[in-house]
Amino acid sequence: MRRCPFAALVVVAVALLAIPVRALVQTPQAAGPASRQANPDGWQVPPGAADEKNPVAASDKVLAEGKALYRANCQRCHGPSGTGDGPDADPEHRPEDLTDPGRAARNPDGVMFYKIWNGRLQPKMPAFKADMTHEEVWTVIHFAKTLRK
Repeated sequence: MRRCPFAALVVVAVALLAIPVRALVQTPQAAGPASRQANPDGWQVPPGAADEKNPVAASDKVLAEGKALYRANCQRCHGPSGTGDGPDADPEHRPEDLTDPGRAARNPDGVMFYKIWNGRLQPKMPAFKADMTHEEVWTVIHFAKTLRK
């Protein structure tokens, strides 16, 4: 009878270890896969993302950091000026032109965050949740917005 509480504790500990670490990491607004909407264009964007505000305050330092992050993570596909002409860009499905001011209405900060964070399969846009922190994604968003004409 004394072993029952210990056995129950072991079962709970094993069950907790079986939960993937990424399931414990919340993205802004704690949006899980069930709350994300799959759009026909392949983006997984949760409801309310368009209303989400960038928590990183823009400054010269943040823009410089965002530029460095863009060069390291985005430029190879989106190109140096953001027009989608990077050396790794798929010629059949060019990356979005980040200089297009019309994209601003369709891609407010929160939507941009989720697109960068989660990516999509077709046309390919890698997910950066394994490569960048939340703060880094918000920082690169500030820089990407400076590319708009």
